[in-house]
Amino acid sequence: MLDCKASGWPILYLGLPLGGNPKAYGFWDPVIERISSRLDGWQKAYLSFGGRITLIQSCLTHLPSYFLSLFKIPASVAAKIEKLQRDFLWSGVGEGKRDHLVRWDVVCKPKTIGGLGLGNISWRNLALLGKWLWRYPREGSALWHQVILSIYGSHSNGWDANTLVRWSHRYPWKAIAQVFQGFSLITRYVVGNGERIRFWEDLWRGDQPLGTQYPRLFRVVVDKNISISSILGPSRPFSWNLNFRRNLSDSEIEDLEGLMRSLDDLYLSPSVPDARLWPLSSSGLFSVKSLFLALSQSSGSPQNFPSKSVWKSQVPFKVKSFVWLVAHKKVNTNDMLQVRRPYKALSPDICILCMKHGESADHLFLHCSLTIGLWHRLFQLAKMDWVPPRSIYDMMSINFKGFGNFKRGIVLWQAVSIALIRVVWWERNARIFEDKERNSEFLWDSIVFLASLWAFCSKAFKGTPLNVIQLDWIAVCTP
Repeated sequence: MLDCKASGWPILYLGLPLGGNPKAYGFWDPVIERISSRLDGWQKAYLSFGGRITLIQSCLTHLPSYFLSLFKIPASVAAKIEKLQRDFLWSGVGEGKRDHLVRWDVVCKPKTIGGLGLGNISWRNLALLGKWLWRYPREGSALWHQVILSIYGSHSNGWDANTLVRWSHRYPWKAIAQVFQGFSLITRYVVGNGERIRFWEDLWRGDQPLGTQYPRLFRVVVDKNISISSILGPSRPFSWNLNFRRNLSDSEIEDLEGLMRSLDDLYLSPSVPDARLWPLSSSGLFSVKSLFLALSQSSGSPQNFPSKSVWKSQVPFKVKSFVWLVAHKKVNTNDMLQVRRPYKALSPDICILCMKHGESADHLFLHCSLTIGLWHRLFQLAKMDWVPPRSIYDMMSINFKGFGNFKRGIVLWQAVSIALIRVVWWERNARIFEDKERNSEFLWDSIVFLASLWAFCSKAFKGTPLNVIQLDWIAVCTP
């Protein structure tokens, strides 16, 4: 009669589908379509490697954030999105499959340990879901808090909602509850009156819960969820209302004595409520970024990557991106081409600059007779003795201060070192693809101009004319 059309689930509300199943691949079709349509609009063939990194960081990684903040992403959908990002990152001019120069798990790592800081989408999802666990006990009067509490009930710790959720996957809180275990391992508590902090199971003393520090006592205690105030009492001397299932053995008595000694300096404040603390932030407050970084850094053993030499240098971002590849020894030198595309590799595998040795990243950018001559010229200018290190990675990791300890000297030295690497790569490609050869004097002049130009564009050299920088590097770096 009213000519109303019946619709099915899911329905869109504020851009999010309600009533759908987040575990189904089709539920995420709007996200996949948005990313694909955005990629189709970019002329990736005309973007540099650094430009593609910037677009992924600023756009592609954030497009699914709205969905990720409420729903747990299935592994198949995460893999699809990461494939779109990965293919775009390593795309270029021409058709067909492109070389993926660095493993994706390395690319996703933070820049400080050798990655590009793109981040694993599943880690980002967990960090965004963790935000709700932090907000829940802090927003007790909010309507959403009351709804969650009425449906699921309260957790035994007195802070959170019940995490034993048996409802359908269509309900977002089930995905959020699955994050609780890892979230609770990080969260710390600050003792006030001790009424809301569990003595054995919460992280409030030391780096582990007391139940983990004293497992023999924890096994025989009757109430594992008992609060601090219920055990110790409101004031000193503590009453130590510990209730064990049986008499303690000699070793358990020793543990109990150690526990009591460790809490000898503890004082309860009856008028001060207990508080929750997020130790990954200096403010003590939860942030998605801090949890995301913690998850990213826990994915493997940290590397001593020369991140300052690469990312803190005052050079264009596309140049930093290239130097990042050099530090990983993943540029398409002949030795790498023999592995990746042997049918296109140069034969014999020889350095085009010296025509004596095989071409690798270490040889091309450090040990080649042409390149090492340019390095020696730089160190002679700085009046420094120098012995070539074993690898280009080691070279970038050493904190040389050839132009002094002041800001200008550091900025210019980094610029010159990177300019040398860049010019050597240009010369290598010019000789292979254009059959052009320049002598070392021409290359040095190119290094001087390029490094001076980058320094001129930096804040450290603001107000200093370009020609003055080019004339005397030592003078412009001396205060």
